Amino acid sequence: MLKLAKFMIRRRIRGGHHLIGLCDQLGMLDMYVQYQLGRGVNFSVPLFRPDTRWDQQDVENYEKRLIDLFCRLLEPLSDVVLFDCGADIGTFSALVCSKTSRVARVVALEPNPDVAILMKRNVSQLQVASEAITKAVSCFRGRGRLEVPDYDSSDHARFLVPGDGPLEVVTIDSLGVRGENVAIKVDVEGGELDVLKGAVETIRSARKCVVTVEAHPRVSKRTKRDPVECLRFLQSLRAFNFVIAETAEPALTSSPIIKGGQKAIYNIVGWTR
Repeated sequence: MLKLAKFMIRRRIRGGHHLIGLCDQLGMLDMYVQYQLGRGVNFSVPLFRPDTRWDQQDVENYEKRLIDLFCRLLEPLSDVVLFDCGADIGTFSALVCSKTSRVARVVALEPNPDVAILMKRNVSQLQVASEAITKAVSCFRGRGRLEVPDYDSSDHARFLVPGDGPLEVVTIDSLGVRGENVAIKVDVEGGELDVLKGAVETIRSARKCVVTVEAHPRVSKRTKRDPVECLRFLQSLRAFNFVIAETAEPALTSSPIIKGGQKAIYNIVGWTR
């Protein structure tokens, strides 16, 4: 039924979304589905969660331009340690490991306790050494809590607020990776710069480094911080090249990434020269 609904939606046939809603009401989506990806990777998806009512095509097309570019940049490297910051259920890690053999170890960090079990399950099914950490990541070690913005109530939009709270907060540097080829994906709803500030020694000591950060107009407006600050900070550590994954255009540090009236969400990818 989900496949039929997705087929209707993609072909612009009326009723696809209604069919998904009906399936939900009847309890037909109260399940996990396991999809087989490349390189022996199995990936489980909770259909009962509105954010992840995905069929196989949805999974394979998830952030496709970003993942393809990210994997291409990893090809010249070997034994890469991948830090997946804001891992959710492990989608990014699963797709990257399904498309390249260059990753030797995955460290997935996700503070949302509602998806912790599934993240651990998905990360454990990767064909490489892996670690799933149910903690937030930032520029400090301490405590905090997740808050929901007024423009989006989904799990994906929650952001970290430092201070008293149930969550433990760590830094990438505290995980002790030095002198390796490193890849860092950061999607933490406005805390990207803080995550990078907590990874200074990891990035500086890396043989080669590939980094991607999200550029979300609504998040930028809430935080009053443009993603170009992340690029400038990385440039202060060592020489990087930057490109917008979705447009293949160079991302310049001389002007803001988010333009006036922009609605599109971009992913900026940087790699050491």
